[in-house]
Parts: sequence; C-alpha cells; structure tokens
Amino acid sequence: MKLFNKITIAVFIITIVFTAIQFPNLPSEVPSHYNFMGEADAWANKWFIFFIPLVGFGLWLLLGQVEKFPEFMNMPNGGGPLNDAQLQNSIGLMYMIRNEVLLFMSLLTLKEVFISIGYPINLGVWEFVIFVVMMTVTIVWYLVKNNKLKTT
Repeated sequence: MKLFNKITIAVFIITIVFTAIQFPNLPSEVPSHYNFMGEADAWANKWFIFFIPLVGFGLWLLLGQVEKFPEFMNMPNGGGPLNDAQLQNSIGLMYMIRNEVLLFMSLLTLKEVFISIGYPINLGVWEFVIFVVMMTVTIVWYLVKNNKLKTT
C-alpha cells in the first residue's frame, strides 16, 4: 500500500474513532448542510455525523476499483489507445483523487464534530475554494503529464 493510502486511511480511522468517542457529547441534532458562507442552515439527527465519512469511504472504495482498470478512464490521447506510461499516469490520477476526496470528507467530519461540541471552525467559502483548487490542480497536473506522454 502506498504511503498516501496509509496516511489517508489513518486519518479516516482517527476521524471515525474521534467521532465515536465524541458521539455521546453531541447534541441531538447536528448540522447537515451549510450555506455558501459556511453557516449551518439545516440540521439532522446526530447519527448523520457518520454519513459524510461513510460516503467518503464508499467513494474511496469505488475509485479504488476504477484505479484497477485504467483503460476505461477517458483520458485525452487524440483518439488512439493509451500507452503504458499514460495508463500508469491514469492510475496515479485516480489514486490521488480517491485519497484527496476521503481526506477532505474526513476533515469535514472532524469540523462538524468540533462545531457540534461547541468549537466553531468556520472557513466559510474558503472550504469550498480549497477543495476545488486542490482537485483542479491535481487533474490539470495529470492531464499535462498525460499530454507529455502521448505517442505520435
């Protein structure tokens, strides 16, 4: 298992354990949605606190399966088949995206737990901006790399 996978899984496990430990301290309702400024505008039962990390872990597992079949990824190559270097690049892209998504969802869960127990962490619009920039940089990096690996 690669290092980033190990770090991601460790953060995920820490998130789940911390959430489980704090669960009795959570109010009966926790934030379930935030507006663009990062303010809670909808509430759900406290069990909802486990929804985001479970979705994140499900996506991590699903993208792990996609990572195993890079030939099915739609990478630009001028209509031809991908060469071995491009296939490895596609695997690297999926590897990064799956770990970034789970890390981000774990951090969102930790933020929700802290907010629910009275320690407000509010990045507002920056939370969304950070995620979009992170994903965009990753995708552009791998697309540029893929373009350099094209066969003529």
